[in-house]
Amino acid sequence: MRYLNSIALFLCMFGLATSGVAENNRSEGSSGRYVTLKQNDGSALRIFVAGPEDSNAAVVVAHDYFGLSDATRESVEHLGALGYRAVAVDLYDGRSATNHEEAVKLMQSLDQKTTDKILQSALDYLKRPGRKVATLGFSMGAQQALIANLNDPNTVGATVMIYGAGYDKIETKRLERLKSCVLVITGGDDNGATEAAIKFVPNMREANRQLELFVYPGADHGYAQPLFNGGKNYNSEAIRMTWTVAEDFLSSHLHFHPVLSH
Repeated sequence: MRYLNSIALFLCMFGLATSGVAENNRSEGSSGRYVTLKQNDGSALRIFVAGPEDSNAAVVVAHDYFGLSDATRESVEHLGALGYRAVAVDLYDGRSATNHEEAVKLMQSLDQKTTDKILQSALDYLKRPGRKVATLGFSMGAQQALIANLNDPNTVGATVMIYGAGYDKIETKRLERLKSCVLVITGGDDNGATEAAIKFVPNMREANRQLELFVYPGADHGYAQPLFNGGKNYNSEAIRMTWTVAEDFLSSHLHFHPVLSH
């Protein structure tokens, strides 16, 4: 696959407005719902689903270390409102956190093989003839979104990683499995995520794979998660710009025209 010699690096100072299966009850007015999937080993997997069942484009969303929180569900509903069939996986088997200490314990309890199986189940759930699928993740989920692509590159047509880390340590030889473009989004004040993104650039270049990078000045880690750092890092302008960039990227690489436009 040809590498884009000119990596897209955007430094934007402004935000743009954007806007068998068993089902559980959902709250009135919500466009999303919980669905329980039966995996190949017989175990149950809870996912949160939104958007048209017959959509030709779909997105698997991997949550941050807080779990399947309001912020994650809102992301799924946002994508669903655009016309994507969107699914958020529950990597914590029903558990969630409300503070940093709880979230770290949950994140440290993850088993990668189990996580891989969960993400693959979500991809398998979304597969259908003529449908293109992407993966998207926030923070901890960013690396998981990339790993899901690496595990099933024939299915995943694009990956979006939002203020993640750790993925820069993935071996170049493994990155060569990618058959689709990766978009990295991070805040300019998020030193850890920005450092990971910068290190990831030469890795993708060496693997000869496509990468786009977007940096929003002044935004720190977890800017899309109100639970992170007591909400002090929450940045609505950065969120709006993140969705603007992510939506354009997904539309381009999945060849899909969203319901809503800027």
